[in-house]
Amino acid sequence: MMKAAIEVATLGKGKTYPNPAVGAIIARGSRIVGKGYHRRAGLPHAEVEALGEAGSQARGADLYVTLEPCDHHGRTPPCTEAIIRSGIRRVFVATLDPNPLVNGRGIRRLRRAGLEVHVGLLADEARSLNQAYFTFMRQGRPFISLKVAQTIDGMIATRSGESKWVTSRIARAAARHLRYEAQALLVGINTVIKDDPLLLPVPRRKTGYLRCILDSHLKLPVASRIATTSNSYPAVVYCVDGSRRKRHELQRAGVEVKVVSPWKDGRVDIHKVVEDLASRQIMHLLVEGGASTLSSFLREGLFDRLLIFLAPKIMGGRLGLPSFAELPLKDFAECYQLRFTRVEMVGTDMMVELVRGAR
Repeated sequence: MMKAAIEVATLGKGKTYPNPAVGAIIARGSRIVGKGYHRRAGLPHAEVEALGEAGSQARGADLYVTLEPCDHHGRTPPCTEAIIRSGIRRVFVATLDPNPLVNGRGIRRLRRAGLEVHVGLLADEARSLNQAYFTFMRQGRPFISLKVAQTIDGMIATRSGESKWVTSRIARAAARHLRYEAQALLVGINTVIKDDPLLLPVPRRKTGYLRCILDSHLKLPVASRIATTSNSYPAVVYCVDGSRRKRHELQRAGVEVKVVSPWKDGRVDIHKVVEDLASRQIMHLLVEGGASTLSSFLREGLFDRLLIFLAPKIMGGRLGLPSFAELPLKDFAECYQLRFTRVEMVGTDMMVELVRGAR
């Protein structure tokens, strides 16, 4: 039943920000009488949807929910009140909600009302469903994903910068869909100048999504597609300097220009960028490159997972530009140690997910 609740919760993934994706199942024995998921912030929570479907059959039944029910008034009333009124007998909760407004309060409220409550069923799977939410609530920073599309010998483009196309159409579509699950997408200025991308999610949305460019010396062309669409799809440029005239031109176009302190090498300090995104309540940052930007985040340990879309192609060292070309490593002892968590085929390509390991 909890597996079913997790499965239905995935239907809301990428749509519920700033809330987590949550699923709920109501069962009488082995028979499901109600199910629901949180569809969007401001709409009923998963428990309320499931109770609505179950109706009178909820009395004496069991509730399985992937995250602790809320016990506070937000955009919607407390779910605990609805659960208690329904006559639910037992509640199985996968994991506590790390939000300080909840974090154990919902469990205590249900137990005080006399309900039998069990916590921890498939907890790891439930937390994995909302990695960004848990990271933000516990660490006060965005969950950071690095995404790379490369050949099997680790090349993302030719030395001249040509990168269309390393991976297949199906893999590119899957990668663009990853943007939909994030609230901010970040690239370096060289990627923008070479490709003039829109950097939009699929499907598109205008709210809860920010396009970010690392542009130390404010080279972003005012005529770029990012700048010309910034009134419809927000964009921010992080720089350390740049002419006053260029700042005003970009700002008039609708681009936010954010001046941050320089790093030791004179470029934008990405730690300050992450801090700024956290202050904007960005829970999930997706970094798409290029090589210099990816290397910076890896070198500073500013990432939670690495997603590699691997094409069955070999480019060769003389022709290609490596994914992490700017890592100053001298020998194998200095290598960044990662851990495989998922491998799957995406069309003719392969998607590999890795997380940080010991170094």
